[in-house]
Amino acid sequence: MRSGRVGFGCSSLLMVSETALAHSPIEGIGNFYNGLLHPVFVPAHLLLLLALGLFLGQRGLSAVKSAIGLFALAAIAGLTAAWFYTPPNAEIMLLGLSAIVGLAVAIAPNVTRLPCTVLALLAGGLLGLDSAQEGLSGQDKLIALIGSGVAMCLLLFYPMALAGFVRSKPWQKIGVRIVGSWIAASSLLVLALSLSTQAQT
Repeated sequence: MRSGRVGFGCSSLLMVSETALAHSPIEGIGNFYNGLLHPVFVPAHLLLLLALGLFLGQRGLSAVKSAIGLFALAAIAGLTAAWFYTPPNAEIMLLGLSAIVGLAVAIAPNVTRLPCTVLALLAGGLLGLDSAQEGLSGQDKLIALIGSGVAMCLLLFYPMALAGFVRSKPWQKIGVRIVGSWIAASSLLVLALSLSTQAQT
């Protein structure tokens, strides 16, 4: 009898649902920290930042200074635009770009500054544009977007520094390329899952 009541109670709880929000903030940690953690908890953001950081780091800091500056400017522009508008399929574009950059890390081509600049501009703009969190407005939204901008820079610089540090070490360079292939594969898997979920709805 008691187990029947427990089962009925569990069934009732399962039927009670709240609105599911994509990019929704975590309650109780503050808006800045919500923004700071946002790129970490969104797979498309994290994969792209790791891939781009490794890709730029493979080229060396002196070769990508302009790309880093343009990434920051594009991210600021994207975060500003996110105040007004968020494109519906930004995550799909981010995952596609993550796969491309991950493959570039795995192949490690000897490229000029132009591809680095183009990828940095695309990544910064798309990441910023997709950083708005639902349910926030006014000053709360502004603080969260600032936190996301800080996190994007940190998540770019750490893998970039790592890849730059191991540029002169043969087997560690191979490890970076392997990580790039994992990022590309992970991006494609998440992209396929996202597309199949969209097709079912």
